[in-house]
Amino acid sequence: MSLLVFATITANPGQEEALKAAFHELIPLVRAEAACQLYELYHSTENPTRFIMHERWDDEAGLQAHSNMPHMKAFGEKARTHGWLAKPAELIRVPE
Repeated sequence: MSLLVFATITANPGQEEALKAAFHELIPLVRAEAACQLYELYHSTENPTRFIMHERWDDEAGLQAHSNMPHMKAFGEKARTHGWLAKPAELIRVPE
């Protein structure tokens, strides 16, 4: 059974463009993961600090493997170092 994930990411004010650029570098790496079926970024026009990542994974194990990928760990470290995120991402999981 595949797993849909909606991740709401909130940027610190003034960090929106840096975060968006980092996402555009990250997306092709994530899409190449074996368990990734879909990985799409949306940027709110109503709230420029809000991003939503729409994801589909083969299963929960694929999502967990994604979290441990070197590119995800590097992205997390850059986000902390540069102060891109206002708070941790909020995830909604929807089994299909």
